[in-house]
Amino acid sequence: MKRKKFLLFQMLVCILALFSCTSRVISVKPQPDFIQAKLDSIYLKEKIPGILVGVRNGGRNEYYTTGYAQPENKKKFDHNTFFEAGSITKTFTAFVLQSVLRDHQLSDTISILPFLPDSVQRNKAIEQITFLSLMNHTSGLPRLAENMILKDGDMQPYQSYDSRLLFEYLREVKPSGNKKSVYSNLGMALAGVLAERISGSPYATLLDKYIFLPFKIVNPENSLSQSGNKSQGYFTDTEKTPYWNMDVMAPAGGLKCSAKEMLSYLSYMSKPIDKKAAAIIDILLQPTAALSDNLKVCRAWHTFQQKEKPIIYWHNGGTYGFSTFAAFIKDTDQAVVVVVNMFNTNMITDVLGFKIMKKMLE
Repeated sequence: MKRKKFLLFQMLVCILALFSCTSRVISVKPQPDFIQAKLDSIYLKEKIPGILVGVRNGGRNEYYTTGYAQPENKKKFDHNTFFEAGSITKTFTAFVLQSVLRDHQLSDTISILPFLPDSVQRNKAIEQITFLSLMNHTSGLPRLAENMILKDGDMQPYQSYDSRLLFEYLREVKPSGNKKSVYSNLGMALAGVLAERISGSPYATLLDKYIFLPFKIVNPENSLSQSGNKSQGYFTDTEKTPYWNMDVMAPAGGLKCSAKEMLSYLSYMSKPIDKKAAAIIDILLQPTAALSDNLKVCRAWHTFQQKEKPIIYWHNGGTYGFSTFAAFIKDTDQAVVVVVNMFNTNMITDVLGFKIMKKMLE
């Protein structure tokens, strides 16, 4: 099986074309009929198991779906259906790392070297890497570590890559001198590992402490162990995939969640619950590198902005079973999440997500 590559920025041309075109203004809010019609049209045209869209607007969550979360038993998506968020996880990791640095009175512009094992600290080539450069992908680290063995047909590509292998790689790596933002799963995984080392707490505990519990995101009635409410991912239209076990790479893409939980997260990113959270979010949303005149990189989050239009903060994600998109507009409590339970369908999720956001801005 030949693996296709998922690239975060593959949507650049499509996004620019989408927002540069003119269209008739229908409403200040995306119409339910408009969203459902888009979903139904995509489902008929593309060979995909199902689509789930969650929209937050005017203080309310609305959900739209077509196809199936579990095609074999004809079970549809709902607001509590679990899916793999993929690289949207990176925005959670940036929030966690920035919070840990704040609590330990550390700047994100300092070198990461002193916070790594002694054996890694001997590699002075990584002294140039800062916490910020991990979050905005300017560290010079590659997309994946070269000692990670990826085999065609392996549906669990990350489960055997642990901290021992990560530190073994960091002892020898020579980051590129390129200071442009070049997407690195390895860099964001390392950001999560450093948050663990500085805080002395596991990544999952840090998510609870800084995001899930204070934002009241976790729904105690919904558990991943409840397999009846778990979406089935597909590599092709007939080939099922298991949820990824990501070990040390989890901070780069290991989050499993529901649309309701994701919309709660996006709502609080848009309108923070308190001054401490607001201060962290303000830092996270500062542009730090430019990909084009319209697209910039913050700390994990990306921005898209047209002239005289509000900034859209967004990120997408992909695993071997899911393609996802999440976006929000600051201070408005407007957000969208799009999920397709099939690999490499970000041309669907991203375009649909931006079309819905565009409707919100009309």
